[in-house]
Amino acid sequence: MHAPDLNRQSYRRPPMARATDPQRMNWLWQLFCEVADIRPPEVLDALHAQQIPVDQQRVRSWTVSDRDDGFFPVSIAEVERNLRALVVLRRAKREEDGGSTNRSQVAAPIVVVDANADKFAMPGHDAFNVEESLAEIAHRDS
Repeated sequence: MHAPDLNRQSYRRPPMARATDPQRMNWLWQLFCEVADIRPPEVLDALHAQQIPVDQQRVRSWTVSDRDDGFFPVSIAEVERNLRALVVLRRAKREEDGGSTNRSQVAAPIVVVDANADKFAMPGHDAFNVEESLAEIAHRDS
């Protein structure tokens, strides 16, 4: 059986399989949570570390079915803010544990800001570049 050389073929975007409402991105958030092993308590810790007021019920509401009584829609801006807060928290935990980032696995630096253009930084630090990629986020902390 002959395997095609996928590096030489043209990339094709997949068709849009659903209408996308930027105010109801729970399906995307749930996918991120599954791929990156993100749990509500970690999200709560990450958001609180960024001084974002949120409770466990709201964080959980983003991961349940829209038929669940506890469902609350999450916007694309919230998804981005949550992921960026998790990047900061996971990086801080790695540094605290004495871990180092393997530069060969890191994408170009991302300037981390929230939807209101406020700086994202750990308390006591100025805004900084976070050298993380989504692949790095998805990598489970060891």
